Amino acid sequence: STVYHPLAAYHRYLTVSFVELAAIHFCHFFWNFPNNPKKGLSRFLLVAQWIICLGLTLLFILRTYDGERWFRFSAHYWDFAEWEVSSYIANQIAVTVLLVPIIAIWKMTRNDRRLRWTIFWMMLAYLAGTLIPAIANKLSHAGKMSRGSFQILYNLMTILGFFALIVIYINKTLDRTTFMAKIVGISLVTILVIFQWLSYASYIQAENAYDRLHNKDMRLTMVSGQRESDLQYLLRFDPASGTTRIVYSSKNTNRVPDDLSNQFRVMETYHEILRFPDPSVAFDSPYLQGYSRFLQSMAKIPYSQRRSNLPEGMNDLQKELRIRRIEIQKTPRRQLESLRNQIRKGADDPGPLQSFDAAALQAWSESEQTALEDSTPGTTDDPKIKETLMRYYLPVHPEGQRFYRSLPDYGHVICFALPGNDGAYYEAAYSYLDYRRGQMDVASRELLMLLGCLLIVIVGFRFFFGQTLTNPLMALLQGVQRINRGDLAIRLPVQVQDEIGFLTGSFNRMVGSIRRARKQLEGYAITLEDRVQERTNELEATVKRIQELKTRQDGDFFLTSLLIHPLTSNQVQSSTIKTDALLLQKKRFAFRRWEGEIGGDFCSSHNILLRGKSYVVFLNGDAMGKSLQGAAGALILGSVFESIIQRTELSGEIQSLPPEMWLRDAYLELQKIFCTFDGYMMASVVLGLVEEETGLLYFLNAEHPWPVLYRNGKAHFPVLPEERIMHKLGILQAEENLRIYTLALEHGDVFISGSDGRDDIILGEDDQGNRIYNMNESLILDVVENARGDIRQVPELLSEKGQISDDLSLLRIEFLGSNPNRDPILEQSVASELSAMSESSRVGFIEERIHAIRSEERPVPSIYLRKRFEEYFRKHDFEQAAEAADELLEHDSESARYLYLASYACKRAGRIEQSRIHGERALLRDPNHANNLVNLADIYRMLGHLEKAEGCIRAAMQLRPGHKSALLIQSTLEQLKEELR
Repeated sequence: STVYHPLAAYHRYLTVSFVELAAIHFCHFFWNFPNNPKKGLSRFLLVAQWIICLGLTLLFILRTYDGERWFRFSAHYWDFAEWEVSSYIANQIAVTVLLVPIIAIWKMTRNDRRLRWTIFWMMLAYLAGTLIPAIANKLSHAGKMSRGSFQILYNLMTILGFFALIVIYINKTLDRTTFMAKIVGISLVTILVIFQWLSYASYIQAENAYDRLHNKDMRLTMVSGQRESDLQYLLRFDPASGTTRIVYSSKNTNRVPDDLSNQFRVMETYHEILRFPDPSVAFDSPYLQGYSRFLQSMAKIPYSQRRSNLPEGMNDLQKELRIRRIEIQKTPRRQLESLRNQIRKGADDPGPLQSFDAAALQAWSESEQTALEDSTPGTTDDPKIKETLMRYYLPVHPEGQRFYRSLPDYGHVICFALPGNDGAYYEAAYSYLDYRRGQMDVASRELLMLLGCLLIVIVGFRFFFGQTLTNPLMALLQGVQRINRGDLAIRLPVQVQDEIGFLTGSFNRMVGSIRRARKQLEGYAITLEDRVQERTNELEATVKRIQELKTRQDGDFFLTSLLIHPLTSNQVQSSTIKTDALLLQKKRFAFRRWEGEIGGDFCSSHNILLRGKSYVVFLNGDAMGKSLQGAAGALILGSVFESIIQRTELSGEIQSLPPEMWLRDAYLELQKIFCTFDGYMMASVVLGLVEEETGLLYFLNAEHPWPVLYRNGKAHFPVLPEERIMHKLGILQAEENLRIYTLALEHGDVFISGSDGRDDIILGEDDQGNRIYNMNESLILDVVENARGDIRQVPELLSEKGQISDDLSLLRIEFLGSNPNRDPILEQSVASELSAMSESSRVGFIEERIHAIRSEERPVPSIYLRKRFEEYFRKHDFEQAAEAADELLEHDSESARYLYLASYACKRAGRIEQSRIHGERALLRDPNHANNLVNLADIYRMLGHLEKAEGCIRAAMQLRPGHKSALLIQSTLEQLKEELR
């Protein structure tokens, strides 16, 4: 048999220290897998854990060296009756185990994805093998789990958890190991797991068989008197007399276990409740008050349900009673008050032990009161109080379950209690030592089988796999080592055509390939110099050819740049308008002794005369394409623009055009030229005119970045982008969205037009290495403000934001004069004077003022011209209004409203051609003016341009559906078309 002696309790000295040390070193295993980044901290933690472990172990030894020892029937081993320090040790083990997931998670964050998952699964396997047993250990100490169940769970989970941990480690370790070590290691752990399950199943089967056989033996002894050799005693309880007698005893003694009669009384009542519908439940003993109330509650259950509910309720009650008995047993003398509070709490709570706790608490209080009255010290002594309390929590097993007793005459025995056929109740006790011998026989055979299997794995595997696995692998390894030493004459024999045989054959083919490659390499080494010279000559020829082609290309670049250079000139000569241009092309070249740059950006500015007034005309463009393609577009753009300027200077007819119409015709000519390339050549432009005297600026934008106005230290876009975009030159029907904007420049204003190079700034790179481009079109505003309107500083300021990635062109126009037509004080004064007059006298007053100013040979302020036109128009004197409009627009054409009114007045005065010109000017400035469209449609009708009239009417109807004048003219046009048919 195994060691069955109180001295066996000293095995706890080993388990207390070794279990804790194993947990500590597994903790540091995770710390060091796959490396140790914090060696100093790990050493400090290891030393601290060792000190705590050794301190707790020493404390446990001091407390238990001469302490009480008791036999744990639930686990079948001797142990020390030291509960407090054991609880400390269990807590320390739990803390050490919980350190592992913390360390594992920390290591997961410091390693790559592959090792991260390895550490994660190893952590789960470790927690399965340690955390669950640690929790079960705490539950067993608290009495909520039997020690035997803990041992079984501990063995199962430890083997399963560490089996998984070893398998993961063997397959993922970076340490040097052997293939055979992996096979043997995994096989050993697998066999241990299998034997654990088999031994557990056989243990459960043996336990159940023991209980069944001894129940039958007890019944046979009760009836016939035949008995087994391991029977120690048989007791009979007579319910009628309440006496217990010994039917059989293997010892010469008449003593019976304490509380036996109470046990039988509970069993008697239990079976009566099962047999009779209305049983009587009453006990004389004060120790059975708890059972009395419990069984009374069971008796109230309907009779048909008692057979299932009563055994289940009794089993649950016995579990709770066992927990309370362990709590009483574990409580040291100095903590009796906390035990009293716990029992008091149970007496107040409506739980299964309420009646038991109430009876025990009352007995405890009465005992203390009696001790105080009698002044008898020792009545409240620790052992006596515990012994008294334990009697109130009496264990009862009425269904013949196994239970254990420790008796002075018989030692440790296994007991069964059953009702007899004669109405009496019996208890039989069997030798516990014989039970251990029987279990030891089974365990010995299993141990021999396990040792045999382990011997086969450790020793036999090397023999079994020697010829088929180990030896071929070793031969293959030796062959690789010889290859590393430079021996290419090796050839390994293929013994078996399996996977290793395939690897061996592949190894031989690889060695043959290396031999052939070495021979070829030696041949190359002999002819290397000739081959290098041959390749060098070929490379020099290729480089020379590339250099020739580059020279030709640079020549093309040079000639193209010579053609473009005179076209990108600033030929403005004005005292009121200052222009400046900046061109930075991305493509730079060197041809012979010249260096230059080429691209698609273009800037040009000139002086022209229109209707007797001096204008500055400017163009800022960006042709599609890079380097030579873009330069070709810029060359075309500059050539056509220069042609338009030259024809304007030579043609009086062109010089008679209003500025809006000159811009329209220039744009249409450029558009026509670029459309001939069928979409292969396009350009974005800003084309404009600035009246030198007044600073009135006219411009159009063909899908070019919007110009910037710098005024009073602030930069902004003077015109906001619209939904109707006028597309680039070269896109068909782009002229349908033609619109000309006007801007009245003030003294010191700076107008800056620039290409999209100002916005295409590379701000950096994202995580994938992709470029991040600027998407903020307002970035140029901050740059212009920081440069104070100086375009020479703009490239440097843009470079501070990021890398310029495209051609950059900037055209700057600054107005240095002042507009004589703008006098806010005079305009307010004239408006006040006219508002105080009658309508009939206003015209005469205005005419007198104009006449007086002209007699002084001073220019007439535009406020008088506007008011004169408005008064004639209001009086419907359209002849005078038309003449006044001519003079007004000659001096001040800033407002599109007066263009429309002038057109209408001229039409009513019969000056149809002049009316058309004013109306088309207003249309170019504001294509969405519905009344002007209707007026133009009527003018075109009068001139016989019916298609133009219909187009204006359709546009007006889209803007203002149901326009009455438009409907009337539409009806007239339909009648004219019918007449013409």
